Amino acid sequence: RNGDVAVTTNGVTTTTPRALPFPHNGFGQDAEWVAANFTNATEILAVGYPNWVDAQVGEGLTNGLYKLTVTVAEDPPETTRLGVGGLSVAVTNAGEYVFLLEKGVDYPLSVFPAAATNFAYSAVDDVPQTRGAPGGLRGGETRKWTTDSDCGIEPPADGFGGRVWWMPLFFGSPDIPHIGLEQNPATFTAAFADCRAEPSATYQWTATDGLTVHSPNAKTTQVSVGSMPSWAQAEMSVTATVGDHVLVSHLDVTYGTNETPQVHLALNVPSAILLNSNAVSEAKVAVAGWSFWSDAPTSGTIRVTSLSGGEKVVASGLLGEWAVEDALSVAATVEGVGTSAAVGDVVFRMEFYGGDATNDVEKALTVVRTGDVVLPAAPAGGLVVLTNTPVAMAVACEPEGASGLLSTRWHVRRLKSNGTYDDWVSAGANLGGAALTFAPSAGGVYQVRARASVAVGGEDERYYAWESDDEDLYGLSEAGEKKAFGVCDEQWQISLRSSALAYLGLTNYAKAASVPAQYGFSSTPKGAWKCNIFVAHSIMRTGLSVPHNRYWFSVYAPVANDWANGTGISGWQFLGRDLYVQPGYVIGHPSLRGSGHCGIVDFDGEAIAAGEYHINRQYDKWLDGTSGFHKLSAQIEQ
Repeated sequence: RNGDVAVTTNGVTTTTPRALPFPHNGFGQDAEWVAANFTNATEILAVGYPNWVDAQVGEGLTNGLYKLTVTVAEDPPETTRLGVGGLSVAVTNAGEYVFLLEKGVDYPLSVFPAAATNFAYSAVDDVPQTRGAPGGLRGGETRKWTTDSDCGIEPPADGFGGRVWWMPLFFGSPDIPHIGLEQNPATFTAAFADCRAEPSATYQWTATDGLTVHSPNAKTTQVSVGSMPSWAQAEMSVTATVGDHVLVSHLDVTYGTNETPQVHLALNVPSAILLNSNAVSEAKVAVAGWSFWSDAPTSGTIRVTSLSGGEKVVASGLLGEWAVEDALSVAATVEGVGTSAAVGDVVFRMEFYGGDATNDVEKALTVVRTGDVVLPAAPAGGLVVLTNTPVAMAVACEPEGASGLLSTRWHVRRLKSNGTYDDWVSAGANLGGAALTFAPSAGGVYQVRARASVAVGGEDERYYAWESDDEDLYGLSEAGEKKAFGVCDEQWQISLRSSALAYLGLTNYAKAASVPAQYGFSSTPKGAWKCNIFVAHSIMRTGLSVPHNRYWFSVYAPVANDWANGTGISGWQFLGRDLYVQPGYVIGHPSLRGSGHCGIVDFDGEAIAAGEYHINRQYDKWLDGTSGFHKLSAQIEQ
């Protein structure tokens, strides 16, 4: 693997080392490599090179060192030179190769040949790093400069070298929370920590109005107040640029004579929280909590209370009292015991009292629970409309009047003749309410889904579904089952579906009943199945026509297998078996042993048909993929 060539002739082996196209000391980080690169090789080899590197980085040390690990997942196809800064390793085997690096230095990374793959780079340091956003609202003597650092790895790629860096901690100093008569001007210095040698940097100091920075580009500067107010708040920052790395440290500072300091309160309670439909009765929902800051050091007490709705919501960790100099901020969890009785029925009050100033703030909270999707215009028997007709839909919610707190995203999907649905597609969004109007441009049977959310509490997914008190007398529904609505291309479909629906539950076409001659068809005796007679009569009642087939002295209607198989029904177009179902279509389910079964498609893709005892929707094979569908194509004269 290292490239050497061994030739054996007459029992004598001659080894010719490969002349590698790069300098190297040993293969891998072995003893030869350590001895060639470190003056204290004896000490290192006594504990093992990887262990020695770990000891140098240490636990809790701030000596400016960190560890780079290069992981080679597989043996490279040929000996590969791995370069990190001034060190290089001849790599022949998979494994981990470690390097001890200093903070504040950009180290070049390289591999040769450039085609080498499966080299992964990672760096670790025991000292935790924080990035430089201000630490929130602060109070009293606790204001501090934020700390910033920067680390990153750009691996070699496509024949180009990479680099690795880890900047030391950067911050302003000292922590002066207030500039007053005795501190004017105040002196600040930019400082680095956790480094062996302070990196070469340029500096930029800035401050908001009211403060003057005397040496904005120096490492140390004075900051003064021109006209001393009673109190005021300001922000300061110092930026260090090290090569192409930028580090920033911030400080919130007050200035003035401290005669009338004011305490500022921030009560971060959301306007609403959502109890999801699958949540237990005491589901916990996180809220932001509260915080405060004072213009200048002062004394007093912060109090947070719940003024109403206490039996509805319990705020763990939020209610109570704290001294100004002891507390900065408190996060809280709201435990919902039940839905709010009214919008804003839980009111939190935060107040400061004591010292020379008082202040208070109130925030109202509503605990919302969503219900199922409703179609307000849908009748009890199901909704059927023409294409491009607006359909109003909304998410029910508690308490009453909370719909404006919801944001809803809506989706629909269409039913296919094999009983499956398409994927959900967007129907629109209402980011400031619970309702939407959707005008479907294509006919079909649609299910509706809404994803509702409020300020806090995640997203609740609800469907247009049958209510628990719906009765399933004739196969109309099953409680909790997803409901649908129908969209028709033409008005005759709505009329035909309505004609069939009017007979739902009636026994006129039962097997034990006799049907008299009507609409030009002969009578049908007791004991005969009458699904095709019901379909023909429903069509004729609508004012449409269907073939009257004559046999001797009888006139009969097309049988179910005719509707199922498209054997040719004059005036009606056979649509096949693979389509999107629409209300008002005639559906036929084939049978090899009998005449099959037929009916009129209802609003949700089920069919209204004559069964053994009554007109019902109980047949469970309509949408198994074998049924055929017909729609009106032309009328015939009888």
